[in-house]
Amino acid sequence: MEQDFPSSPLGLYIHIPFCLSRCGYCSFFSVPYRNSVLNEYVDYLEKEKFLFLNQLNRPLATIYFGGGTPSLLKAEQIRHILSGLNILPEAEITLEINPLQITQTYLQALKTTPINRLSIGLQSMNQEELNFLERHHKPEQIQDKIALCRQFDYENLSLDLIYGLPNSSLQTLQGTVEKYLELKPEHISCYLLTLDADCKLAKEKNNLPNEEIQAEQYAFLCNYLEKEGYIHYEISNFALPGYTSQHNLRYWHNDDYLALGASSAGWISPIRYQNPADLNFYYQSVKIGETFPQKEELSQQRIIQDYLMMGLRLKEGIDLDEFYNRFQVKLTELYGERIFKLQQIGMLNLTEHNLALTEKALFVSNSVIGDLIL
Repeated sequence: MEQDFPSSPLGLYIHIPFCLSRCGYCSFFSVPYRNSVLNEYVDYLEKEKFLFLNQLNRPLATIYFGGGTPSLLKAEQIRHILSGLNILPEAEITLEINPLQITQTYLQALKTTPINRLSIGLQSMNQEELNFLERHHKPEQIQDKIALCRQFDYENLSLDLIYGLPNSSLQTLQGTVEKYLELKPEHISCYLLTLDADCKLAKEKNNLPNEEIQAEQYAFLCNYLEKEGYIHYEISNFALPGYTSQHNLRYWHNDDYLALGASSAGWISPIRYQNPADLNFYYQSVKIGETFPQKEELSQQRIIQDYLMMGLRLKEGIDLDEFYNRFQVKLTELYGERIFKLQQIGMLNLTEHNLALTEKALFVSNSVIGDLIL
């Protein structure tokens, strides 16, 4: 029996796991790039897309090509993947792009696709830091790369920045941020370097700055970027007015989004699902027509926990009226005692209409949110 789904707008995440080389800090599922393998993968993406089209006919408000290195896709492949989808005219469509692939030829081809937002994996403007991260672009190349994006009318650019690197200081971080601001991006995402046990740079974990220095760097970023007119709208994300990431807001609002591709994870309430993190297993699941190969139907309690875990990442926090309308219960009835305890130690702000993390709670948000919901 086919499941009935609502007709409200939907997000779509498309995972492209291929990389020219694997960055030393990366622990995500990735596959060495070969053109023939990528072509086969795109064929399976299209087959998977049509499996979902049989079940869902909802308009798409956001689409995000993530990876991996999605900019390894040819423009023709992007057009094929997006063909036949019910995309809203105003939809935000993002492509993660490696700075080295920002060329006149590629952008000219990309303009034949609906892509209207580029998320650029810059990470740093310090050559020593780029060497450590095993990123192959040069800081001196970037200004021309951004100018080329503007030349092709890309007016919604997001830059990634990694902080908390070995030997970094507030001075080196300020140097990088100043160079970022010279590029005038609409959006900046700032991520603390974490080295999981299975990444190549795991042995460098003991050389990372201590938590106090990491917190100082985070506070510096928040203050500096806000002073320069960026809205700090989510723990790691800063945007000029009107340029928040609409796709990522779907995650933080716990709104529905589909996911296509190996290892991708989606959420169609109340079902959370994930595709296999293995090309052959992924291909097999598509061949037999499985749309939710690894799925879990969440209880109301789990859905509420996820809603709080994601929503409290936003600076605006949780709208209490919206929470009640969605779940038919008051948030304070469920978690009033824990909220009070976290208020007492300065980690939560509770008003008549809103629950949010305090400024000092942002850097330790995972711990605070865990204390609230677990």
